[in-house]
Amino acid sequence: MICTPSGDGRRASRDERHRALVDAARALASEHGAHGFTVDRVAAAAGVSRRTVFNHFAGLDQLLVAVCEQVLAEVTTDLLAGVDRLTAELPPGEAGSRAAVDAVGEACRGVDLPTAIVTIHHLLGGPRELDERAAGISRTAFEHVGGRLRSRLLERAPGLDPLDLELALALLTNGLALIAGHWLEQHPDLTTDVPPAARADWDRLLDRLLHRLRVGHAG
Repeated sequence: MICTPSGDGRRASRDERHRALVDAARALASEHGAHGFTVDRVAAAAGVSRRTVFNHFAGLDQLLVAVCEQVLAEVTTDLLAGVDRLTAELPPGEAGSRAAVDAVGEACRGVDLPTAIVTIHHLLGGPRELDERAAGISRTAFEHVGGRLRSRLLERAPGLDPLDLELALALLTNGLALIAGHWLEQHPDLTTDVPPAARADWDRLLDRLLHRLRVGHAG
C-alpha cells in the first residue's frame, strides 16, 4: 500500500527545507559576505536542487532577508515577551495605541539589539553607507519584525485602531533601521562582542528615537 504524506507532513517537510536553506545561506554569508555566494552554492550546502531554492525564495535578496530575520528571531522573542508584560492592560482608542507603542519602545531597551545589528552587518558584508541593497535587505527584516509586533498587539488589545498602530510601528521599525545605520557608521569595526561604550551610544540613539516618537517633530 502506498502511503501519501499528510498535509501536516508535507508542511513539516517544507518547513525543514526552508530552515536548511536559511541555515546554509547564513553559513555562506558568514564566510563570504552577501556578495560571496550563489543560488547553486546555497542549494549544494542545503542538499537540495536549485529549483527548490526558487520554490522557497524569489531570489538571493529574499533569502538574505530570511537570514536577517533568523538573526533577529531570538531578540524578537524576547521583545514580544517584554511587550506581553507591559501591555497587560491597555486603555481603548488613541490612548491605547500610544501606550502600546510606548510598551514596544520600553521593551526595545531590554533586548540585545546591538549584537543582532552587528551580526546582520557582518552577514551583509560590512556594507558602507551607499550600499542600498544591504540597507534594503536590513530594512525589510526590521519591517517583518514590525509585522509580528502589530499582530501581537492586536491580539493583546483588539480594540486598538489598526491604522494608528501600523503607522506608529512603521515609524518605530524604520527608525530602528535608521539609527542602526548611524550607529554602525560611528563604530565601523565592531564585532559581536559589543563593548560598553558602543552599547552606551546605542542606548542614547534609542532614547532619542523613542523621545521623537512620543513628542513628534515639534518636540
